[in-house]
Amino acid sequence: MNADQLLRDTLREWAEETPTPARPDLASRALLRRSRRRTTAVTVAAAAFALLAGGVAVPVLAEHRQPAQSGPGQRMPNDVSAQPRESPPRHLIAAGGVAVSAYQADRKTRKQDGVERTTYTWYLYDPRTRQYEKTRWGWLDVAPGMRRAAVLEKTLPASRVGILDMDTGKVTKWIPLEHKAGGVQWSPDGKRLVVTTYSGYPDIEALYGGEHTAPKRTGYYLVDVASGRTRYRPMGVHNGDAVITSGRTDVRWNRDGKLLLVRYSPDAAGDTWYDLEGRLSKKTPSYEGPDASPAGLSPDGRYYTVGDGWTATVKETRTHRTIGPSSIGMTLAWADSDRLVRWDCPPDRRCTRDMGERLVLTDTTGHIKIPLSGYRYGDTPQDWDPLITRR
Repeated sequence: MNADQLLRDTLREWAEETPTPARPDLASRALLRRSRRRTTAVTVAAAAFALLAGGVAVPVLAEHRQPAQSGPGQRMPNDVSAQPRESPPRHLIAAGGVAVSAYQADRKTRKQDGVERTTYTWYLYDPRTRQYEKTRWGWLDVAPGMRRAAVLEKTLPASRVGILDMDTGKVTKWIPLEHKAGGVQWSPDGKRLVVTTYSGYPDIEALYGGEHTAPKRTGYYLVDVASGRTRYRPMGVHNGDAVITSGRTDVRWNRDGKLLLVRYSPDAAGDTWYDLEGRLSKKTPSYEGPDASPAGLSPDGRYYTVGDGWTATVKETRTHRTIGPSSIGMTLAWADSDRLVRWDCPPDRRCTRDMGERLVLTDTTGHIKIPLSGYRYGDTPQDWDPLITRR
């Protein structure tokens, strides 16, 4: 039996099952059922779509007439929840082992006294409503598993960090801080926090003449969440001849939680690594250097990504051979060892925030795409920044 015969048989079965007229996405649903049936004929197109794990290929075929969509709380096959008509999203975006746990939106910028101040609002996924809900927090991060969030109060820098139970929406613990904090991040194991302290509101860019009035980073805390114990280390913004006058420069965990990245510039120039005792590390972690994109090394170690801030390339770890096009939208996270969540640009357009980009799920080549969100555009109501978390 060939593929065309299977498709005809499936359509006939559905016609017999239901007396109502066929839905507009009938062909897509038929193809999905076909992918679940045993077949001895596999076309080249079907083999390519199988790279995105079988039934997930359906939305790609349907994209031009009926964008892939799942209702509130529903998931597409293979644990994919896509909202291609929503930007910013209202309902859960997820693929494989990762999800958009929160995002920033409602960005506003104001220039005054030689500095440019940016403010925004955080939206956090609420399991009770199965939607992203507007929060009252000034900064937050979501722990792996998406059950807890670390939160800082709206007026930054804040004098305490809270542990929020996402299932109840309540803060279960407040940890006081002697030095005020502007940023927080969970460790990869979900047991510790690194909390960055600032002399003032951190999302400031110094304009000409405003260098001496812009707030600066002052240090960081390591926090054991279970016990509430904190350990503080001063850490300014000087790195040899490099002096950063302003901007958010949060201290970050590396991928295995053994080192801390101390950034001396918002654009990643002058990155330095320290161990958890505050000692300078002489070696940059593999696949986490200045040219690494956020996705980094794949879970099985077969691939890694490099990027320039807007675009990224997937390479084989063993041969360093480029997989697919040399450079397409920035990779943000590995959904699993064969699929990536990345930004995708409209056809024939340069990939920038102002020109529009959307979240998609792709195979390693970047050719096969499932839209996960609508397009975002800079300085519009459709502008937003996702926080991607392992679930």
